[in-house]
Order: sequence, then structure tokens, then C-alpha cells
Amino acid sequence: MPAADTAGRWCVIGAGPSGLTALKNLRAAGIDAEALEREDDVGGNWYFGSPTSRVFASTRLISSRRLTEYVDYPMPRHWPAYPDHRRCLDYLRAYARHFDLLPHIRTHATVESVTPRGGPGAGWRVRTADGTDRDYAGVVIASGHNHVPRLPDVPGQFRGVLIHAADYKSPTHPVALAGKRVLVIGGGNSGCDIAVECSHHAAATTLSLRRGYYIVPREIMGRPADLRNERLLRLGVPVWLRRLVSLRAIDRTIGLPWRHGLPRPDHRLWETHPIVNSDLLALIAAGRIEPAADVTAFDGDAVVFRDGRRATYDIIICATGYRTALPFIDARLLGADSAAGLPRLHLHLLHPTRDDIAVVGLIQPDSGQWGLTDLQARLVARMAVAARRSPRAAAWLYAARQRPLRSPIHYVTSPRHALEVEHFSYRRRLERLIAGMDRRLRRPAVPTHG
Repeated sequence: MPAADTAGRWCVIGAGPSGLTALKNLRAAGIDAEALEREDDVGGNWYFGSPTSRVFASTRLISSRRLTEYVDYPMPRHWPAYPDHRRCLDYLRAYARHFDLLPHIRTHATVESVTPRGGPGAGWRVRTADGTDRDYAGVVIASGHNHVPRLPDVPGQFRGVLIHAADYKSPTHPVALAGKRVLVIGGGNSGCDIAVECSHHAAATTLSLRRGYYIVPREIMGRPADLRNERLLRLGVPVWLRRLVSLRAIDRTIGLPWRHGLPRPDHRLWETHPIVNSDLLALIAAGRIEPAADVTAFDGDAVVFRDGRRATYDIIICATGYRTALPFIDARLLGADSAAGLPRLHLHLLHPTRDDIAVVGLIQPDSGQWGLTDLQARLVARMAVAARRSPRAAAWLYAARQRPLRSPIHYVTSPRHALEVEHFSYRRRLERLIAGMDRRLRRPAVPTHG
């Protein structure tokens, strides 16, 4: 079939938090754009109950609403500091209605392939699962990166029930936890939240940790912890002093992890993705959750831990993260070393040479994400405008994205932190690039003379 004629139009892949703001900002900049969404409605990962959603029934934000919300669409002030997934979905759908995005979103449109029509500036051909090809001037990939579960590489066979956190929805689905011996593998936010929930239903709950992590309470002295840290960042407090102040505040609020029998972290505060949980350490202290070392082997209904201990379990829940995967595009087109590798993009966002493709939302910030993706989308929209009518602005942005970036935080080297960004410096970098593009886009392409 010949490709559908969509000359000049941009395609946004996905209508979750990243896709919605990409669509909104492109259209606000005067760029004709539409979104292709595989589900029957918008919301992405926050569309609880949809086949690709990874949230569970008790999920709520781990970043405060003020540091999560979009730049120009605040969450209701009467909402709690950490809204649950139901409110998050309501917010996303209200955002889509407010900016009149729904008429420009094709649902049940699963993207199967994205291929270039030629060199830089030639656009892209997008094929959907129904066999339709559409040609676009540009593409924004905003499909998220929590789709392919990463299972631990543990030798042996486990005879009980083994699931990934991607499939966990509640203490009764997909498997009932009541009266069972449950092992949760993984010390990230999902693993800690699931372990806390299990401890209220299971006969016994064990949390296996590969390394020690710092745990931050949701609130410190009645205020969201991330807002307290934000104030220190805005005041320009050096990182060593922020660490000192924060560790003392954490210790006074919930205690430091090694005071509760957890391993001492082998890194400094903020050098791994923050674990935000106000209940875990108290439940460990009360004996409701038993910490354990890393798992080294499965043996029937038993598990062998790195310290040699052996215990039997009925259920294992692997909260071991996800592989970054964009299956519809050869990742080498995004600077990766292999077809399925990690894209190498400026700010995890912009192609090093092309102005007709970007990936919005391919970050894991240490605070809220949606405001950052809003800024990402604003920059992409300006890039699209510059490619059409301002060679000066396009050249300036091209030069800017050749410069290496330096993060004020050195993150632990691991697949989990490949997309980690320090939100404050990352946000400032985006804001400076947007301001620089605005100055150049306001200038006439050819100087005028009076």
C-alpha cells in the first residue's frame, strides 16, 4: 500500500505522560501533529488495568505533586502531596481535554516499525499493526521504557510461584499472598512498596537486597522530603552540605538503614535512584519484614542466599527492573552501538545530528518526571520549528548538543542508572536551551535594514 499522505505532520508514539506533553507542545508551536496510542485511551503506564500498565492497586507517586506536575498545568492544590494512580490518571486525562488533544490521538494504533525515508530532514515512515504506512516529517518517541521485565539471572529452578513486579497488581492478584511465605527480590521503590504490602497479608515476608540503599521518608517534619531538598538546591547549598543536612534529617525521621539491620550503602546519598518509603524500616524493626542478602540459587522450593543461608518460600516476586527497549526502531538510528542497544542521545532526548526525531521521557530523574518531560517537549517543538524556518536557530541547537554534559552527581554504574539524571541541573539545562532557541527564533532569518 502507498503510504498515507501526512506531509509536514509529526508523529508522537504514545499517549502517556510523555506523549501527551509532546503532542501538546508541538501543536502549540504550530506543528501539525498526531499521536499513535496502542491502548483504547490515554494515560500510558498510569492507565491501571490496561495490558501494558505496570502500576499496582496501591501505587502512588514517590515524588511530590509539586515536583511532578506539568509546567503549565498544576495539580489541584487540595490533593494530597503524593497522589495515587487514580488521581494521576484523572490528571492526565484532564490535561488532554484541557489542551484539546483527544481529536489528535489515534487509539488502538500499535506501532510496528519506524524507518527513515532518507537522510536527515527526509522524515520517517511509520507502520502500524494494521499494515498502514504513514509518512511523517518528524517523529517523537514517547512510549516509555518500563515494558520488558528484567528477570534475575539465578541458577536452578524454583518450584513455587515466580512472577515479576510488572505482573503484581494486589495482594490477591495474580496470586493470593495470604498465609504464604513470600520473597521479594529487589530493593528499588517497587520492591520496597510490594514488600510493605506483603507484610500485611503474607505469613512471612523477606526482602532480598543486592546492595545497601539509602531510604528517604516521604515527609520530613510534615513537608515532602523532595521539597525540602529542592529548597536547599535553590539556595545553592553545596552537595556535601546537602548530604550532611539530609542524612541527619532522615536519621531523626526514620533512622538510617544500617540501624535496622540493612547493609550499609557502598555509595553516598543520591548516587543511586532514591528509595522513598516511610514504612519499610519500621516493619523491619518490628520483625514483619526480614532483610536478606542477594539470591545466588534456586533449589526446588528453597532459595540460597549469598551469605549461605537457605530458606523455603511459596512465592517469589522479582522487582528487578526493566530493560530499555524500543522494539519498533533500530536503536542504531538513535546512536546506539547495536540494534537493541541503549540510545545515545543528547540529554537522553535529541539525536546528535537529526532535527526530525527525538525521544521524550527516556530519563529516570531523582525527582518528579512530568515537568521535565514538558520542558523536553518544549525544546523538541522549537527544534521542529527551527528546522522549518530558522537555519540560525537550528545551527545553534546543533552546536549546543555536541557539547558533553556533566552531572553534579556521580551515579553508581549499573543498568538501573543508565538513564538517571539529577533533576535540578537537568531542568536548568533544558530551560537555558529553550531560552536560547526563543531568542534566535524571534530574530529574523535575514537582517533587515531601515
